[in-house]
Amino acid sequence: MPLIVCHGLKGGAGTTFIASHLAMALSEMGADVTVLTVAPRNTLPLHFGLQPALTLPSLFAPAEDAVLAGGINLRSHLPALDDPDFVPVLGEMGYLETGMDKVMVIDVPASEYTFARRIVPHASASVCVLNAAPDTLALMPQVLDEASPENIAATTFVINALDETRRLSRHSAAFLRELVGTRLLGRVRLDEAVPEAIAMLQPLSKYAPSSAALVDVRAIGAAVIPALDTPGRPWVARGAHGSPSASRAA
Repeated sequence: MPLIVCHGLKGGAGTTFIASHLAMALSEMGADVTVLTVAPRNTLPLHFGLQPALTLPSLFAPAEDAVLAGGINLRSHLPALDDPDFVPVLGEMGYLETGMDKVMVIDVPASEYTFARRIVPHASASVCVLNAAPDTLALMPQVLDEASPENIAATTFVINALDETRRLSRHSAAFLRELVGTRLLGRVRLDEAVPEAIAMLQPLSKYAPSSAALVDVRAIGAAVIPALDTPGRPWVARGAHGSPSASRAA
C-alpha cells in the first residue's frame, strides 16, 4: 500500500481539501483508499459530507469501528506526531509498499512541519499544497533551502484556490511554476462551490458534479498515479496525457 503525504507551508492553503479529493479521485480509479488525519482539530469529515462533530477511529481501531465514506476509510491518529516508531509500524502493516490496489493518504496540518519532514522520505508521493499569494512566495526559498536534496526531488506541488481573474494571483502562480518546474502536479481553480458544498454538508461531487475544482483535483489524482507503482525516486510528475504537468497547469 503506497503512502501519499499531503502537507502545506501555511494554514489555510487547503491541504485537507486536496488530501480528501485526491483520495476520492484515486478511489474512483479503483484504489482501496484510507485517509489518515493527524490534525488535532480536523475538518476531514466535512469534505465527505459528514457531520463535523464526528469522531474518527484510530488507525489501529478494529474494522467494525471504521467510518466509511464512499468506500473510503477515514481514520485519525494524533499519537503519530510524537511516536518515533510510527513509520516502522506503517511498514509492518504494509503501508509503504507500491501498487495501486491500496493507498493511504495522510493529511498533515501545516503546523506539523517536523512530522511532515520525518515521514516524507518514506512516501511514494509527497504533495505540498500552495496558494498563489505573496506570503507563499516569501516562504518558498526558505523551504527549498531547508529541504534535503532527496526530499526536494520527491516532493511535488499543487497550487490550490487559484483565482485566475486576478493578475497578482496569475503572476504568483507563474513564479511558483518557475521555482518548482516539473514538480508542479497542477492547479485547482478557485470555486465557490467548494465552501458551499461544505456548508450544505454534501460532498463536492454530489453538490456540484461539474465543479471546476473537482475537474482539476481529479486530474491531479491521475498525475499522482505513476508514483504509486514506482519504488524508486525522484520521479517526474506527468499529466493524464503524458506531458509534464507544469505546462498543463499553466
